[in-house]
Amino acid sequence: MISYHLQRKKSYVYFCHGFVQFGLCIWCVGAIGYWFLLCLFQISIVGFLLITLLEKINPKRFLIIDIIIMGIVYVLLRIFHAQEWHLYGISLGRFVGAFIPFFVGILLRKHKFLFNACIYSDWFYSSALILFVGVFSCRYLLEYGKFWELIYIHSTTFLAIMGSFIVFHIFAKDLLARFRPLLSHLGRMTLPIYMLHIMFVIQIPAIGEFIIVQNAVTSIVLQIIYSAVISIIAIVLSLLLYKVIIISPHLKRLFFGE
Repeated sequence: MISYHLQRKKSYVYFCHGFVQFGLCIWCVGAIGYWFLLCLFQISIVGFLLITLLEKINPKRFLIIDIIIMGIVYVLLRIFHAQEWHLYGISLGRFVGAFIPFFVGILLRKHKFLFNACIYSDWFYSSALILFVGVFSCRYLLEYGKFWELIYIHSTTFLAIMGSFIVFHIFAKDLLARFRPLLSHLGRMTLPIYMLHIMFVIQIPAIGEFIIVQNAVTSIVLQIIYSAVISIIAIVLSLLLYKVIIISPHLKRLFFGE
């Protein structure tokens, strides 16, 4: 979305497309959980504004200045309780939880030396993998004390960042080179999948209850298998519906900004 905004000739596409997304969020979020689409819309706007601010304030691109400015913005959002903002019963503050992972991505893209240190370094990958598994496993240790519960409560952002580092490193090492064309295509189709997949996500409570009561290792493996199957079904059906919608060039531009 930001790319469209930066191209003046296509700025109307950005605004029309953005407000259609916002309208869909307001209409659907209470009924079927479209909070992630609203979050994406909000974080894209905040991202564009913050990137513009950083270019003005920090033209020499000092990493520490970028981190300080982003930190100040995040603290201000917390001080003003942005995570608790609501409009007609709809939460407008979930984007605050995505703020840190989103802007870690901006820093990696902006500062190449940081990207190389975090993504291509074998020792960093090893550390990230160990930390990810360790922090993720804390959810199975809640009965052993408040320490593990505290880590679990505050683990979401950390897991998102470490998980991203792990995935980036895997692709940087060409470990999945055979699947790169397919995954690259899915990457380009992220927005349609975001918008449409909620219609095809299958939840089977009995399976979830069965997985949770297993031991930690078995539970994690079963979660991966179950999530993979559900994800493949949702992605395939979302892309098929997308193909049907984009037959109309007007709907294609309105809903997907293309």
